[in-house]
Amino acid sequence: MPHFFNNNILVVTELELIPAHFSTYDALRMAIKRAEKRGYGITRVQSGGNGRQLLIDFDSLPMSIRDAIGDPRKGKHVLEQFYKTDKATVDFYTTYKFSDQTTIEAEAQIRYITNASVLNALALLKEAREVKISSLTPNKSTRGIWHSLTSDVASFNPVLQQKFGVQHTLPESKRMAPLFKKFMEQGYPSIINGNHGNRNAAKITPEVVHLLNNLFGTQRKKPTYAEISRQYSGFLDGYVELINNETGEQYNPKEFKTLSRSTIYEYLSEWESRIGTVAKRSGDRQKLLSEFSPYHSLAHPTYAGSIVSVDDRQPPFEYAKGERMWFYLAQDVASEAITTWVWGKTKAEMILDFYRQMVRNYAEWGLSLPAELEAESNLNSSFKNTFLKEGYMFQHVHIEANNARAKYIESGFNRRMRYGIEKESLGWIARPFAKDESNQAGGYTVPIVPYTELVESRLRDIQTWNNMPSPLDPAKTRWEYLLENQHPALKPTNYKAILPHLGYKEETSCHTGMVQLQNKQWLLGDNGSMHTGEPLLAIMRQAEGMDLDVYWLDTNDGKVLKAMVYLRGGSQLVCELVPKPIGARATIEQTPESLKAREDMARYKATIDGYMQRQKRALDPVTVIDSTPITLNAKFQIPGINRLITHAGPTEVLATPQDEFELADFENERVYNHSLKDRY
Repeated sequence: MPHFFNNNILVVTELELIPAHFSTYDALRMAIKRAEKRGYGITRVQSGGNGRQLLIDFDSLPMSIRDAIGDPRKGKHVLEQFYKTDKATVDFYTTYKFSDQTTIEAEAQIRYITNASVLNALALLKEAREVKISSLTPNKSTRGIWHSLTSDVASFNPVLQQKFGVQHTLPESKRMAPLFKKFMEQGYPSIINGNHGNRNAAKITPEVVHLLNNLFGTQRKKPTYAEISRQYSGFLDGYVELINNETGEQYNPKEFKTLSRSTIYEYLSEWESRIGTVAKRSGDRQKLLSEFSPYHSLAHPTYAGSIVSVDDRQPPFEYAKGERMWFYLAQDVASEAITTWVWGKTKAEMILDFYRQMVRNYAEWGLSLPAELEAESNLNSSFKNTFLKEGYMFQHVHIEANNARAKYIESGFNRRMRYGIEKESLGWIARPFAKDESNQAGGYTVPIVPYTELVESRLRDIQTWNNMPSPLDPAKTRWEYLLENQHPALKPTNYKAILPHLGYKEETSCHTGMVQLQNKQWLLGDNGSMHTGEPLLAIMRQAEGMDLDVYWLDTNDGKVLKAMVYLRGGSQLVCELVPKPIGARATIEQTPESLKAREDMARYKATIDGYMQRQKRALDPVTVIDSTPITLNAKFQIPGINRLITHAGPTEVLATPQDEFELADFENERVYNHSLKDRY
C-alpha cells in the first residue's frame, strides 16, 4: 500500500512492484537507471541497503501501474473494500465439470470467478448498508436499496478493469435482484450458463447422431462424409429409404431435421462418433489401436527368464522374385537375447517346431523355461487349451490378437534389427513409405539372395545381436546377462505336461522291463532316474507286455531328450523312459562310470529277478483230476472193435494178502498230518 515519506512524498516499496509489475529486482533497477539518464521517469526517493528499504516516488510510476496499485489520495469505490477473489471461488470454477465431463473454458472461468466475486462483495455491501439504515432509522424499510446497489455494480466495472484487468458481466437492470437472490440460494452453480455445449441442439438430437453413425459406420462401401451428406439429404427429400437391419424399422424422414454438410462433418469427425464408426470400418487393427486405444507403460524386467516375447517376422530380403522367408523368434525381454529361432518358407509350418526348439535350447543351456509368454493370437490361439494353457509350458500366458504394442519383441528386436544390423547386408529391402528418408528405397536394383545364403546370414545377425552389450549391464553381452541373471523362482520344465502335445509319437511295447525307442533300449523310471524296488514293480504291472505310446523329444544333436510312456491309445501317464546303463564287457576297459552302470543295471535286474523268485516260491503244487467227458454220447460205433462189456452181479471180495515184512509195534505212535502244501 502506498504511504507518505517525510509527510509529503507518496512512495511505494520494491515489494509492491516486484513481481506484479517488474519481474525481478534487476529489471526494476535497470528501469530506474534508464530514467535517471533520461532525466525523467521512475524516481528513486531512497536507496536500499544498510537496513534501509528501496522507496520509489508513486507519482513517477507509469499511469497503468499507479491505477493498478491504487492512489490512496483518491476516493475508493464503495465495493472495493468488499471485493476479493477467494480460493473457494477459484477452486469451484476451475474444477467444475458438466454432465459430459467437459470443464469450463479458461476465458469463461475468469468471467464466472469475477461475477461470483462481485456478487459476494455485493452481499457484504448490502448487509452493511442495511445495518447502517437500520441504525439510523430503525423502522425504515430497506426494499429500496436495490436501485443503489445495481448502480454500484454497474459503476464498479471501470475500477475492476483498471485495478484487476477484468470486468463482470452482471446485468445492470431490474434482473439484478433475482439473479442475486438465486446466487445466494443456490451458490456458485447458479450463474453457469445452462446452454453449454448445446450446439445446434434443436437439430442434432441423439436420434440424428445415431442415424449418421449408422450410415457412416455400417455400409460395406465405406462412404465419405460428403456421400453421407448426400444420402441424408436424399433421405429427407424422399429419394432414399433407410431401414434398420436389426429391428426392421424404416426410418421416418419427418422425424429428422435438415443438416448442412459442415454440421454432418463436424459430428461424424468428433471422437465420440469416430471411435465407434472407425472401429467398425477399419481393416487395420494396428492403426485403429494406435489412434484410439491407450496402452500400458510397463517397467522393464530385470531378471532373465521372467518373460519371453515371441513373434513371426520376414527379414527384408528376397530369395526369389517376390518371395521372402519367415522366421519365428523368441526374445528374453530382460536381457534382450534371442533364445529361439526357426525358419521356413511359410510360417504356418514353423509353430510346433518353434516351441520344440525352445525346449531343446533351454534344456541344452541348463535353463528352466521362462515364467511368462507374450504372443500374438494368429498362430498360437490353437494351442491355448493344450501346452500354452497357463501352468503347462509357462506359468503365465498372454496371447492378444493383432496388437503389436503388446509384444516387446516388435519394438525390442524387429525394428532395431531391420534398421540396424540387417540394413548393412546385401539385398536389404527398404519400406516403400518409410517416414525416415534414410530408410526409404534408393535408386538401385535390389539383388536376390539365395535361400541357403540368406538363412546363414540371418543366423549370423542373431549371433551378432546376442553378443552385443546388454541394456541393463553394458559390461556384459545380452547372452551373458541371460545366463547369469536367471530369476531364482523359475520352476523346472514340466515335460510331462507338454510332451503329449509337443513330442513325437512312437508305438512300441515293454518286454522284460525294457522298451525299444529309436533303436535303443530304455528302462522304466521317473524324473530322469530309473526305478528299482516296489516303484519299478508297480510300473511293470502296468506296462510289461503291453503295447505303448511313447511321446519323446530330441536334443539339438538328435539324441532323445525326454520320453514319456502311455498305454496304447490312452491318456494316463505310466512312467518316464531313462537310458539303459551300458557297462564295459572287457575288465581291462572298465571305468568308474562303467562300473556304476553295471551296478545300476544289476539293481534293476535284481528287482525283477527277485520278484520272479518270490512269485515262484509262493506257488503250491496242485493235482488235477478232470472227469469232464469229452463226448456227448456213444451212438457212433465202429464194427469189429472189442468193447468191454459189463454184466451186473455180486461183487467178489478178495482175501487180504500178508505183508512181506512184519512191523514192530511201538508203544508211542505219532501221527503227522501234513498239508498238501508241505508235501511238495
